[in-house]
This record gives sequence, structure tokens and C-alpha cells, in this order.
Amino acid sequence: MNQHSHLNEHIERLQLRIEELENREQELLKELRLNSSLHSMVLDALPINVFLEDAEGRTMFANKQACEVNGMNLDELVGKTVFDFFPEPIAEVNRKIDLEVWRKRSLITTEAIAGFQGKEYYMFSGKTIIQVPESNEEFLLGFGLDITDLKKAEKRISHMAYHDALTELPNRWYIKSYLEKYQVNHEMLNPMLGLFLLDLDHFKVINDSLGHHAGDELLQSVAKRLKDAIGEEMVLARFGGDEFIILVPNLTNNEEAFEICRHILKVMDKPFTVYGEIFNISPSIGISLYPHHGEDINTLIKNADLAMYHSKEKGRNCFSLFTPNMKVHAMVRMDMLFKKHPG
Repeated sequence: MNQHSHLNEHIERLQLRIEELENREQELLKELRLNSSLHSMVLDALPINVFLEDAEGRTMFANKQACEVNGMNLDELVGKTVFDFFPEPIAEVNRKIDLEVWRKRSLITTEAIAGFQGKEYYMFSGKTIIQVPESNEEFLLGFGLDITDLKKAEKRISHMAYHDALTELPNRWYIKSYLEKYQVNHEMLNPMLGLFLLDLDHFKVINDSLGHHAGDELLQSVAKRLKDAIGEEMVLARFGGDEFIILVPNLTNNEEAFEICRHILKVMDKPFTVYGEIFNISPSIGISLYPHHGEDINTLIKNADLAMYHSKEKGRNCFSLFTPNMKVHAMVRMDMLFKKHPG
């Protein structure tokens, strides 16, 4: 009897132990599910694409954001490579980066164009290699952040910095940048670049009589006409006020520059209509040539400005090529002005 009681007690203890182990197992499973769910929730809450690939580039995991941007659920993404959902040129670039990450085994970040569902996106992405300690398996962990709106904003800001708000033409900063690139690209060849400075004759009279709105509309009309008249290789910019600059690359001789000026004068000869009023607006043009008349933008503009004033003195509606004598003439004129109106 005692032996039987002892056996029963032993069985009861075993049953209690089993129950404890079962309860502990349930608690561990619950904790595991909670952790797994929490990790998934964290990854799914991130506004970036998170993905895991094997060494062959096959997708092992993707968070909610990555699934949505590809228009697939996780089951559809698993096992697929970048060649299954990117255009081939973009997929090849991505795979090349993947192989570089596997080779270096370090984090590599890039900015690149990605294609999702037929649309192009700018993505900032990072990729690195992780290892699972328990199995020593290695995977490529990657993330991608959509920076399309940021890139568009950067382009708008860049456009605003290098373009005139009224006419949408390039501005003087664009001209400066253009010349610097031209110097670098043609350092050995050293071909001529023409800088034509155009000033609209009697524009102030029109602007003052009809108001600034009419003046702005006239400037926009002039900009459009000049832009339609010049060649594709030329650059038309608004220098400020009623002055425009035309850059003409790869000039071979002076006569070629003069022919372009004749064409501009002919194009501008047609009257402009503003607020129902008809106006004849002619330009006075000054020409300076890189590198003969200056190797920086300020010198070229200053010399073109002297040539332009020479055109004004000749009677307007004409063009002049800068010569060193124009500097002497300008100094004499300034000296006479100071003598006439002493300080």
C-alpha cells in the first residue's frame, strides 16, 4: 500500500512537472510570437523598403513597404530576384552592387533610379551582409528609401538658382557655370566662344510710359523671339533688366559672329504688340570673344558691355566687336565726365 501511494505521488509530481513544462512552453511560444509580431510590426511600420536576399539574389523576406511598392504580397516576392520586377538595365545595376557587397562584406550605399510597376523612382539604398549565428548562414540585408520628391525639389531649387524667374531663361550664374565647363572641355582645343550682350534700345521709355507689367510682357516676348531665332547649340540668358546674353560656342572666325548678329537684328526688326500697342524694339549688341577678349566671365561681359555702348554711340540697332581702343575711349569719356561734374 505504501509502495502504491509512493508511486501515485511520483506520478502526480510528474504530471505537475509536465503541466509546468507545457505552461512554460506555451509562454515561450507566446513570447516568441509576440517578439516575432513585434519585429514584423516594427519593420512594417518603417517608411522604407527592407528586404533580405540569399547569395543568388533570391528574396527571402520583404517588409510591408517593399511589398506594396512592388505591387506583390510577401508570398509572391519570396524566391524572386531583381530581374523579376525591375527593368533589365536597372536590375543589372542592382545585381552588380549586390555582388560588390558580397565581395567587400561591408555596407554600400547608393543613389540610383529604380523602376516599380512601370514608374521610375529615385532611391537611396544601402546593402550589407548579415550572418545568422545559429546556422552560420549569410544573407544580404538591404533597405531603400524613396527620395523622388527630394530629387524633384533639388531640381526645382537648382532651376531657380540658375534661371530667371520672369523669362525662365538661364541667368548670369548659369552663364558663369557654362563658361567654366567650356574651358575645361576645350582646354587643349581652345576654340572661340562668342559672348553677345544685347541691350534693348529705348526700353526704359516703354517701361515708364506703360508700367512695369507691360515692360515684363515685352521682355517675355523678346525672350521668346530670341530663343526661337538662335541655334540649338547657343545659350540665351537674361543678364538683368533689359539686357540679354547669347553664348555661341565653337566660332571659327569673326565673320561668323557678325552673321549671327545680322540675323538677330533682322529677327528683332518685326514690331512687338503689348497691351494693344505696337512697338519697334531694336537691340544694340556688343561682342567679346573667349579667349581673345578675356578668360573669365566678368572680363568677357565687361568687354562686351564696352562694345555694346560703342553700338549705342554708332546710332543703336547695330553690333560692335570689342577692341582694346574701346577701353581707352571709355576712360577718356569718364575723365571728361568727372571734369564736367567734379566731386
